[in-house]
Amino acid sequence: MMTLDEHAARSRLRDVAPGFKLLCALPPIAMVLWADSVLFSLLVFALMSAALMLKGGVRPADYLRWLLLPAGFLVIGTGAVAVDASASPEAFIVSTPVGGASIGITSAGVAMAARLCFRALVAVSCLYFVAFTTPVADLGRAMASIGLPPLLVEMTLLVYRFVFLLFGTASEMATAQRSRLGYTGASSSYRALSALASNLFVFSARRAEELYVAMECRGYDGSIRVLDPSSGARQPSLAGLALLEAALLCAAIATHSGRLF
Repeated sequence: MMTLDEHAARSRLRDVAPGFKLLCALPPIAMVLWADSVLFSLLVFALMSAALMLKGGVRPADYLRWLLLPAGFLVIGTGAVAVDASASPEAFIVSTPVGGASIGITSAGVAMAARLCFRALVAVSCLYFVAFTTPVADLGRAMASIGLPPLLVEMTLLVYRFVFLLFGTASEMATAQRSRLGYTGASSSYRALSALASNLFVFSARRAEELYVAMECRGYDGSIRVLDPSSGARQPSLAGLALLEAALLCAAIATHSGRLF
């Protein structure tokens, strides 16, 4: 599976100004949180997903695989919201007695969990729209252009790089273990996983130190400098974006007031 950086480098929207893509992705998140509707969340999710796949050129299979990564955490995290405890078992759809009370799932809890899950899923899809189409260096320049402290921008870029360095190291170690039949059975899988977990931090710290030394050898003085292709960045029609955002805002207002969805 390709990394986010590889997807961003191949995206059809790579040369679009990062600020424009942030304007496309961030306001819908606020609208979804305010409207608090499953159907409105599905509408925004469909629009962002269609824009990413049709305009950005991301294959549906790749997009689905990346969506499955946070989807599991969302289902587990929001599933707990549907569980409640009460003295009257009539309030539950499914319940089990525990002492003098009952613990189970209520219809109100299921509705709340569904709204929470879809709001979080829409937020993920909006952020994926930015991540799949914008290289991290462009995001760093956009952060600096709006006046964020240089130290914050540098730390963001370095943390982003080291996160993928950690994932890359774990993937290489797992591949080496598979080549030595480390995951052929349950017991060998547990031993291989424990060995990977115990050695991952050591190898990652060593790789991070090597990366820092390599940066210093190339003149790193506390400031990460990259080429700025902003002169060739495309600026799509702001009027079209404003029209789309206004239509979504009207739908959010109607949904929040109960006149739509």
